[in-house]
Amino acid sequence: MDYVAGFLIDPTARTVALVRKRKPEWQRGKLNGIGGKVELGETPHEAMQREFWEEAGLNIRSWDHFATVEGAWGQVHFFRAFNEATPRTMESEPIEVHRLDAVPYSECIPNLSWLIPLALYTHDMYVPVVATELGTEAMAPE
Repeated sequence: MDYVAGFLIDPTARTVALVRKRKPEWQRGKLNGIGGKVELGETPHEAMQREFWEEAGLNIRSWDHFATVEGAWGQVHFFRAFNEATPRTMESEPIEVHRLDAVPYSECIPNLSWLIPLALYTHDMYVPVVATELGTEAMAPE
């Protein structure tokens, strides 16, 4: 199964939009990137645009794929976008905007502690990172 998650970062790299998860159970109450499942026939980029529109009410087209995390449950394609638009909660899971110098990592999905800093990397040229998480069968994104 393929999933997407995105970080909307303001152009000055001071804030990031995250979602406070209610499901699945292992993510309940934790912050994560905004996203969901890649539907049949969609590219990850198309899924990222759709999911962000559905969950945060913004039609962002400038998503940049910067990492893929693989596990026994499938893979999550991580995207970033630098944009000054303000997201809003559109579904049952609240959208929160946090200062990047004060992200409460103790309240986040564990891999966000390295994915958010990686999303801020803006060197002129890079290849998206692929990471494999071991022993994470119980941590399926859904």
